[in-house]
Amino acid sequence: MGMTLEEVAEACGGIEPEYISDDRYYIQPVKSHPLFEGYVVWISEAEGLYYIKGISREIQANDYGTEVKQEFAKLLSPLERKYGKFAKTDKISKDSLYQEDKYWMSSLARGSRTFEAHWSVSEDDFEKFGGLTTISIGIRTQATYITNKAYIWIEYGFVNAVKGFDNLDDVL
Repeated sequence: MGMTLEEVAEACGGIEPEYISDDRYYIQPVKSHPLFEGYVVWISEAEGLYYIKGISREIQANDYGTEVKQEFAKLLSPLERKYGKFAKTDKISKDSLYQEDKYWMSSLARGSRTFEAHWSVSEDDFEKFGGLTTISIGIRTQATYITNKAYIWIEYGFVNAVKGFDNLDDVL
């Protein structure tokens, strides 16, 4: 939390973060999980680093989503050991045409399925986890017509994220 652009560049082996827009930068840190291709970080001058989003490589999956769900499950165990219990959401819209398990990937691609896990860091653990307040992980596809590939995203929000996002909204 609070790292400057220079400190983030140092954590990326001296490679400068690639500016995307607003406070967002694309990075590839030296220390990262092998499933994740890169990360987008939100860094402001006032708050420093306040939000991180990791995007995995594409994962080939059958209609049931077996392979991507397995990769997701592999990530849950170490996250639970580190951050404690999580709330998991696996729901599908009641009006979805893709209710059956054999359409798991189709329902995900069309936005009628949500498959995520969320942690809220307690105030007691706030300092222990370096200012983290929320951790979320989920599965998505790149587009509605892609039903055989998915990716896993993970997001970390720090206590200074509220101020960071508020600063972006101030210009509206």
